[in-house]
Amino acid sequence: MQKKTTLKTSTSRLTAFYIASLSLVAFLSVAGQVVVQGMLAQQEKNLEIVSLIRQRQTLCQQMTKAVMRIKLESDPNNRQQRINELKNLIVTWKDSGEKLSNVPQNISGFTQAQKAIWQQKLQEMNPAGTEFREIALQMMGNGVRETLIRPGRRNINPGEKSSIAQLFAEENTLMQGLDRVADWYNQETIAGVNQLKQMEYGLLAIMLLVLLLEGFLVFRPAVQKLQDTMSKLGVALHDTQVAQEQSENLLLNILPQAIAQRLKKNQPTGNNLPASNLIADGYSDVTVMFADIVGFTDLSGRIPPQKLVDLLNQIFSRFDLLAETYNLEKIKTIGDAYMVVGGLPQPRSDHAIAIAAMALDMIDAIAQFNLDTGESFQIRIGINSGAVVAGVIGIKKFIYDLWGDTVNIASRMESHGEPGRVHVSNATFELLEKSFLLEERGIISVKGKGDMQTYWLKSKRN
Repeated sequence: MQKKTTLKTSTSRLTAFYIASLSLVAFLSVAGQVVVQGMLAQQEKNLEIVSLIRQRQTLCQQMTKAVMRIKLESDPNNRQQRINELKNLIVTWKDSGEKLSNVPQNISGFTQAQKAIWQQKLQEMNPAGTEFREIALQMMGNGVRETLIRPGRRNINPGEKSSIAQLFAEENTLMQGLDRVADWYNQETIAGVNQLKQMEYGLLAIMLLVLLLEGFLVFRPAVQKLQDTMSKLGVALHDTQVAQEQSENLLLNILPQAIAQRLKKNQPTGNNLPASNLIADGYSDVTVMFADIVGFTDLSGRIPPQKLVDLLNQIFSRFDLLAETYNLEKIKTIGDAYMVVGGLPQPRSDHAIAIAAMALDMIDAIAQFNLDTGESFQIRIGINSGAVVAGVIGIKKFIYDLWGDTVNIASRMESHGEPGRVHVSNATFELLEKSFLLEERGIISVKGKGDMQTYWLKSKRN
């Protein structure tokens, strides 16, 4: 009887411990969620306040630029438009100042000491802000009078130069003051977050202790399952990192490295990339080459698709190695056409020489390919030099491409060429004649361009 009573008491104690541990775990879970929600709320508040500060700084810069545009604008209509823009900026400036002043009242979590410091730091900037606004209003008024009296361009007198210098000085003071406010607030936020983290770590430690005791007494298999889950999570995280690295490597395979780095910084957040983030550059001196495999289109209808792609891949792989050897940029392939450029994205003075050398090596590469495979392919190559525009098109599926008359003429050189020969324009001839042997082809009629003097590239000079 005493044994049964002892067993019953032991079971009751175990049950009581089990219920108590579950209750404590539930309490700690709720407390942890409260802490996490507090951290998230703190982050949202931090973002909101920092956004107000950065908006104030942006407005400061925009007002300075607007004043300078008024002073430099010669057209009366455009000047009036600039004046209206400045008026709107001044109104927005005033509103942003009021929002900053009301931050402690509108956003919870500020202590009385923090409110006092916040107001003190804003008051330290008030003289500069008032002076900055007054100078902008004064110069806006001068712009209105200038539009009415003397609408043409004029020189800025010494008095206005002094006002402009003072405007820049006040802008600098405001920017530094706003940076100090942001730095102070970030420090306060970090301190608050650290306290929440300490609470979170403390709760986590207690919870782990309870779970450990509970596991030893009741749920040891559950602990093992938890470890398995954590292991799977680590594997998933590693797989995610590997996938991200593969994605970045793929981006580098389809775009020049410098362009890929710029694109990563300017990633669009919606369906449209802002005009200010578009990647588009003008290059005044590059050489563009088109190469086409003669008869490949007809061949595509006579052989299996897998063999067709395999042949094309073998040929273009050899071309890719040549482009890498000469440090040239492959732009794209269209069917059996291959496009490469020299002189971008990094300008180089020998772009035409490098392209010409690669073109001659491509002729040799096709000949060697025919020997290796028993095929009888020939390529037709066209080259032209001049100015182009280069940029990235697309949001998710990116394409780096070239546009301009130089590109069109290079394509015409290829289409008007002959199998096994390199056809160059007069612009490219002038860049190559000291380093290569060229044969004058004569005047030919080029679609869209009329008569053009062109040449055959023969070989390098000894």
